[in-house]
Amino acid sequence: MVTLDEFRSWDSRVLVAASEDLMRRWRELAVVHGSVMDDVAPEGWDGAAADAAREAMERIRSDLEDVGAELLRIATCTADASIDMAGLVAALQAVQQSATDERFVVGSDGSVTDAAASYSVALEDLWSVMRERRRRREELAERIVQLVRTATDFDDALARRLAERTSAESVATAVAASVPHDASPAANAAFWSALSPAARTRLLVEQPALIGNADGLPGRVRDSANRRVLAAERIRLRAVEAELQKELDDNVFGGIFSDADAGLEQTRKRLASLDAIDATLALGARQLLVLDNSSYEETTAAIAVGDVDTATQVAVFVPGLGSTVHGNMLRYDGDMENLKSAVQQLLPQKTSQGAAVVTWMDYQAPQLGWSLLDPDRTVASGSAARAGAERLVPFLDGLDAARASDPHLSVLAHSYGSLTAASALRDDTGVDEFVALGSPGLGTHTLADLQVPVGHVFAAEAGDDLVADFGAFGRDPVALDGIRQLSADGSDGRSESIGHSDYLTEGSTSGYNTALVVADRSSDAGTTTRPGLFDLLQKILYL
Repeated sequence: MVTLDEFRSWDSRVLVAASEDLMRRWRELAVVHGSVMDDVAPEGWDGAAADAAREAMERIRSDLEDVGAELLRIATCTADASIDMAGLVAALQAVQQSATDERFVVGSDGSVTDAAASYSVALEDLWSVMRERRRRREELAERIVQLVRTATDFDDALARRLAERTSAESVATAVAASVPHDASPAANAAFWSALSPAARTRLLVEQPALIGNADGLPGRVRDSANRRVLAAERIRLRAVEAELQKELDDNVFGGIFSDADAGLEQTRKRLASLDAIDATLALGARQLLVLDNSSYEETTAAIAVGDVDTATQVAVFVPGLGSTVHGNMLRYDGDMENLKSAVQQLLPQKTSQGAAVVTWMDYQAPQLGWSLLDPDRTVASGSAARAGAERLVPFLDGLDAARASDPHLSVLAHSYGSLTAASALRDDTGVDEFVALGSPGLGTHTLADLQVPVGHVFAAEAGDDLVADFGAFGRDPVALDGIRQLSADGSDGRSESIGHSDYLTEGSTSGYNTALVVADRSSDAGTTTRPGLFDLLQKILYL
């Protein structure tokens, strides 16, 4: 394996010089080969000796031709490899420069230490600063580990190609084929940064499914890859639909003795999900950040309104019970578009600040019906939330890892989705704000379990939202010490939130207050300290 110190010593200009020298020698050899073509046994010399001379020169010509071909192969190989090496070295230098600029030290073993002896910040900001320093140190270390791994793959691929006389795959192809699996978002970001444009294009065109859902890659890259996957999946599912329909048509018993009818229903539901995604993307200014059709259950997806690569304010919405891509994506996307517009209006004008809001439906949300009996998906259990959190954590980390500078990141969650989000926020995700809307509980009795800055956890609860009052998963969030309850009452011409599903309705007070939080203006948000009857009872019970 290539060591970090060896990697640091690499210089792609050496490969360029070697390639140019080999090309020069190849041209010189071509001249020699041409001169050897002259007949060394002209007229006037016949016999066995002349024939032997001619055969000897023929062998020399053949050998020279082989040597020339090998020189040209090695020259071409090193020239191609110099481009990939340049990308790798530039990626490593960028990480090391960032570490130096941010007062971190990178050891020869790849370890990263914080060189800042103290932090000159207000006391109330100390927790957030220390969290960000810790996260950044870990991210830099993960990037370096991945870059060393990619450099090793590059070195091995180049060694194989130089050793083989036959035509082998390009180094760029070999490196692109080493896409990390189950890697951290920081590692994915480092891998992508080290690829040459040729390798990136090859991956995007030939293997989009490998990178479309890779957390840590730029949103525009994931969007482009997932749109290719979307088109391919539609073609595949149409063929499956036709095959299953033919099987049913040809069988007098229908699907009684097979699963063809159930398979056809599932296939059509997946096609309906793809239709919903297509319809959402057709609205424009969308990024398809996740598309997963691999589960035997629901198709999952995540679509952003706006550009998550450049927005200064990014929010991720996590829906709850009963939510599906085919049934709810368009409606949720409409709510997110309204929210994004509201946030944009709250940001300073004539600045580069902007907003992006993601509808994140990349988990198997609990469903009613037979799913109530499924221990992994029933709404009576936290299992689905914990499984969803395992997917949400790297997604949130990836939004930061894909960028040079972190956005102001908010998580908005409704109903059971708030339990999923809270489970994710027990990890250090870099989230700055958390808003729970109509939450049945966060799975905790204390906000100290959540890795969110103090004073930046909010809850909104409509007066007649019995789900929020029930407290099925721990205490009712509005009864937790330290939480800030956003007003959901009608005021200043804005409407009151009614029931369990009206929190982000356009023109509502709760929607406006949520927009203020996303815009990093939570101090302007309307709050309430008036507990409802059930909230008051919970406070008394937990005293």
